Amino acid sequence: MKQMNEGVKEPVEIVSPVPTFSCFTLCDNCVLKCRMCYKWQQDLYIKPERKQLGLEDWKRCAISLKKIAPENFVVNFGGGEVTTMPWLFDIVSFCHELGFKTNIATNGFLVDAALVCKMHASGLDYVNISLDSLNETTHDMLRGVKGVYKKVMQAIKLIHSHAPQTQISICSIMMEPSLEGIVQLVRWVQENPKVAMIYLMAIMQPNNTHADPLWYENKFNHLWPKDAVRAAEIIDEVIALKQKGYKIANRVEHLHAYKTYFFDPRAYVKKSACNIDCAVHISSVGDVFMCYRYAKIGDVREGDLENIWTNDLAAQVRVQIHECRENCHFLLNCNFDG
Repeated sequence: MKQMNEGVKEPVEIVSPVPTFSCFTLCDNCVLKCRMCYKWQQDLYIKPERKQLGLEDWKRCAISLKKIAPENFVVNFGGGEVTTMPWLFDIVSFCHELGFKTNIATNGFLVDAALVCKMHASGLDYVNISLDSLNETTHDMLRGVKGVYKKVMQAIKLIHSHAPQTQISICSIMMEPSLEGIVQLVRWVQENPKVAMIYLMAIMQPNNTHADPLWYENKFNHLWPKDAVRAAEIIDEVIALKQKGYKIANRVEHLHAYKTYFFDPRAYVKKSACNIDCAVHISSVGDVFMCYRYAKIGDVREGDLENIWTNDLAAQVRVQIHECRENCHFLLNCNFDG
């Protein structure tokens, strides 16, 4: 389908791409009270009367996604905290049987022996566990609940022992309270045979808060690195370790983008157009997005995901995404490719 960009004489053809990323947002609730995420509060954008999708709804989504996804495509299950969902590993198992790779993101707080047994039986391929600091007090403070650090360490041991087919990764956010401990955390992952890799993320405006272009100077300035030069030095140390073969999932170009971002969060970090138009995000109530900054492209309760992905509205949103020059959580942290 051809779309005309404003100020461009020739029409630009935007072809529906093959998906490269997906996230099934199973829930919006969480058991923690993280300083960098407000998912534990009532969602600002989803009306309380809207009912969340159930297991059968998600199964239909998976069947439809299979029609447009490439081989070995990864279905990411996110939240909220996905381990609060009693049928979490039923949908994981269903997607595994369809031939998808599967991944969950968790804070680790509810991971116990019973849950890990279900994890193993489901065939889950990957689990990303949040760990921001090896300092127990710092991690618990950032996550808003005492005892989270110990639960994370227990979760790593349980999964490694009782669900050995599931690859464990650590996800850590670089922010003022955790920044000085990032290199230590990277070294710990390198020396820990239970953990496959670490993925570093940059602090963004907390989820489920009202948009504020100066959030890092206002309400959440305590999370923003106070010294950009020092932040760059730490990231350069991480880059040096990456080049030595350390288990760091981020590409070197990605880490350099974080340095640019910390010096000026308003400076667009990519040298090319955003590629979030290849992402399938389905909210807990069935709305389908590529990027949450733009209009939803459909509702899985009302239409088939395969048709939603190729509809006229999706084509229009792709044009907007290609023209976008805003840093955001999905571009910088989750889907950076440039």
